[in-house]
Amino acid sequence: MLGLGGCSALNPPANSNKALYDPEKSAVRSRLGGLSYSSKTCAVPGNATFIAPASGLKSSKAALQHLTMRYSPGDRFNVFVFGAPEFAGDYAINADGTVVLPFTGPVEALGLTNSELSKRIETKLIEGGIFTREAIRLSLRPVQYAPINVSVAGAVFVPGRHSINTIRDADKQDRALNKFGDSPMERFLGAALRAAGGVRPDADLSNIKVTRNGRTFTLDWRGAITGAAVDDMPLIEGDHVEVGESGCFQSALVRPSQITVGGIRIFNSNLTSPALSAAPTNPQFNNSVPYGTRFLQGLVQANCVGGTAGTNASRYAVLISRNPKTRETEVVQRSIEDLVRSPDRDALNPYLMPDDAIACYDSTVTEFRDVLSIFQSVLVPATQLKGLGAPGTK
Repeated sequence: MLGLGGCSALNPPANSNKALYDPEKSAVRSRLGGLSYSSKTCAVPGNATFIAPASGLKSSKAALQHLTMRYSPGDRFNVFVFGAPEFAGDYAINADGTVVLPFTGPVEALGLTNSELSKRIETKLIEGGIFTREAIRLSLRPVQYAPINVSVAGAVFVPGRHSINTIRDADKQDRALNKFGDSPMERFLGAALRAAGGVRPDADLSNIKVTRNGRTFTLDWRGAITGAAVDDMPLIEGDHVEVGESGCFQSALVRPSQITVGGIRIFNSNLTSPALSAAPTNPQFNNSVPYGTRFLQGLVQANCVGGTAGTNASRYAVLISRNPKTRETEVVQRSIEDLVRSPDRDALNPYLMPDDAIACYDSTVTEFRDVLSIFQSVLVPATQLKGLGAPGTK
């Protein structure tokens, strides 16, 4: 029985340490009780405010010229020509980036500002002989900016093509056209980064590139974390965003912000003896926690911490995580009591990433008790059966 009681001891899982993405996951105690750590350029485990220095790239001053909203397919605007009501009305830009007014033919509108499109339509009407330059009085006013598709790559959690500035069906009704002007705050760079799952902790915020029609702008977004100014710009259909990598895990980026998610989903398996009463009402489903939550906090939510000290103090827990940079699955084992009592717990207490999983294991005492219970359930019926077969019994 003693031997079986020790059979359930959990051996520490082996992980590849090729990329030191999260220092707290890789930090382990040496035989002397200290922590081993290999990187000389990134923050040591436990640093909660580390952010890597800027890459040295200068922001593109030309990007400031693109701070004005520019038209994309689906955008709506109103045209008013003084003295010519037949030209007045609301128009939408077609999927090919053009707009068609009476007698003008297709007018290229993609990527133009309101004033640029106004001049282009005015020029078309003059060149068509419909108005003279001295007589025409044209006013162009935006009505509603549509959703756009942009691609995002680099140090984000969900790279790919994403739609931003999505509009509810109720907002697409005619009543939305009874106004002029629009403020599409969800068509800026921050919205594209959030749509891509937010920036990863190894992102180089001083090296975010936006490519448009073969031209690339370098933007600095460190201010989203530090509070300084950022190089923001509105996006148009077809823009490509590339977030550079810093090569370090930056703990300062692991918190809700304008370019990170507010909460993440994790999966809990809390089927330990102290949690049996909670298991029927809280099975192994996922939960949402604020971004920036650490392993120990997740263990508390999973009901893995606490209980009778004599029987529960030696429990272990594992963190199952997919490295967002290498896409490799990592399994980290920790003693729950060590995390609670250790003075350098932050160095051993990794941050939870999206879709991480937490599993708890019972203590040796609890496991030994369960082994005894198994033997009891087997031996007692056998003894009873033997008694039933003894001489003189019926």
